[in-house]
Amino acid sequence: MTSRGQGATVIVPTLNRGPYLLDTLRDIVAQDYRPLEILVVDQSSEPSLEVEHYADRFPELISYRRVPFRGLPLARNYGWQNAKYEALVFVDDDIRCGPSLVREHMRSLSQAKVGMVAGGIDERIPAPRHSAKPGKFCFWTATPSRGFDHRGEHFVTHVPGGNFSTWRSVLALAGGADEALAVGAALYEETDLSLRVIGCGFQIRFNGNARLMHLAARQGGCRVPDIVGYVGSLAHNRVILISRYLKWFHLPTAYMRLVLLITSYAAHYRNIRVVDAALRGIIAGRRHAKQPRLCSDYGAAVHV
Repeated sequence: MTSRGQGATVIVPTLNRGPYLLDTLRDIVAQDYRPLEILVVDQSSEPSLEVEHYADRFPELISYRRVPFRGLPLARNYGWQNAKYEALVFVDDDIRCGPSLVREHMRSLSQAKVGMVAGGIDERIPAPRHSAKPGKFCFWTATPSRGFDHRGEHFVTHVPGGNFSTWRSVLALAGGADEALAVGAALYEETDLSLRVIGCGFQIRFNGNARLMHLAARQGGCRVPDIVGYVGSLAHNRVILISRYLKWFHLPTAYMRLVLLITSYAAHYRNIRVVDAALRGIIAGRRHAKQPRLCSDYGAAVHV
């Protein structure tokens, strides 16, 4: 493993969320941890002039990159391959945070055997709690539980995609984010990565003090307004998890849970096309699960 010296890179993938991104960057610039790099991976069709001008004010902190591709796993892979520092903190582009976010991530990430840190998340619209502890992956149903609004610190089995940290060397060892999961809302891509990091012998630590507020912007990012496409990508990515990580005795209950999800969406939206899209997603997901994971080389990527 490479040297884990001082410094952290905060990677912010973004897509068509200029006003939200501007507030996100202001909060990250105000972090009390140094040395720090803020790497913005902008996949927007039209860049925000306000964001570009703000980035120009902090050339020693903000590395603003416009890229010609789209997809959250792709942006994550670009980010860790082009980061200045070994320690990496991934956040969404529609968040607000206090000045201690990076410092708290680094405190937990520096513990022995820890390969990833899951941060705490307060949602703008709080969801009801369904589990006593956050970050658990149920192998019987292939369901990752969230509940990252909890406090405290303990070990978990997956991270929230909008607030986690890791080491670049750990990502390299695990094979990076799987770009086969870059469909629709890229559901479960962080869960897939987390399970691979655990498979490499590392632990994942939850730190509720490494905390931010997720604003859940309604436009941009990975939002999929078409319910047919959303469920098709959900089925595709969930089947990849089922195929890769579950034992044979988990399969009946995991597929039953998936069928229940599909039929619930179809009934709620009264759209039979949801079922057809889900079936096609299942077939494609089973095929992709058998193929090598896809992590492109962005070391010499051309910027827009």
